[in-house]
Amino acid sequence: MDDLIDKKDALIATAKRCFDLRLQTNAGGNLSVRLDSADAIVIKPSGVGFNECTRDNLQVVHLDGTIEPSPHKPSKDLGFHLALYHLRDDIRAVVHCHSPWATGYASAGIEIPCLTVQTIEKIGRMPLIPLSAAGGPQTDKEINPVFKDRSVVAAVLANHGTIGVGSSLMKAQYLAEIIEETAHIAFVRDTVMAAHGKTAADLPRYGTDADARAAS
Repeated sequence: MDDLIDKKDALIATAKRCFDLRLQTNAGGNLSVRLDSADAIVIKPSGVGFNECTRDNLQVVHLDGTIEPSPHKPSKDLGFHLALYHLRDDIRAVVHCHSPWATGYASAGIEIPCLTVQTIEKIGRMPLIPLSAAGGPQTDKEINPVFKDRSVVAAVLANHGTIGVGSSLMKAQYLAEIIEETAHIAFVRDTVMAAHGKTAADLPRYGTDADARAAS
């Protein structure tokens, strides 16, 4: 595991960024990154806040589910993290947080619309994944069918939070930030439209000028 320390440090930096941006408070949420030197991941354990991640409290978990000796409990969402890594080889990092604007939309059962050209370019669509059939948090049973589509890089979990995936922790983190930003923009847009009696507004079709020119 030659890259273990580097991956731990990257996870710590990403977790602190997520905390500083108020995408995650307390000890909820989780994030993980796949090692290049072994069939294993580094993941934040249960009960440890994003701002309290250290080299000593992060867990190493093999892709077969074996957890390296640790005094901490495994993340409650470890199962869906491992499932995502098994599902797609392009996923090398997962950021899952309970960011308030996005989770607010998810709790209302509303899919966050891609309102900005950046969201269209970077994400395309943020599927809303419902709770489990029993009414509990989403597991790989609900999440895997959505992410089986390799074009999906972000999703929102009803009454739970968001997921961003990427080839690195920072790319997954950027998606988590865009999801939250877009949810905030959507709320402001809908509030302003309601105040002015508007019921419809234009949406972007393309994320870049090159895409628009190519389609014309």
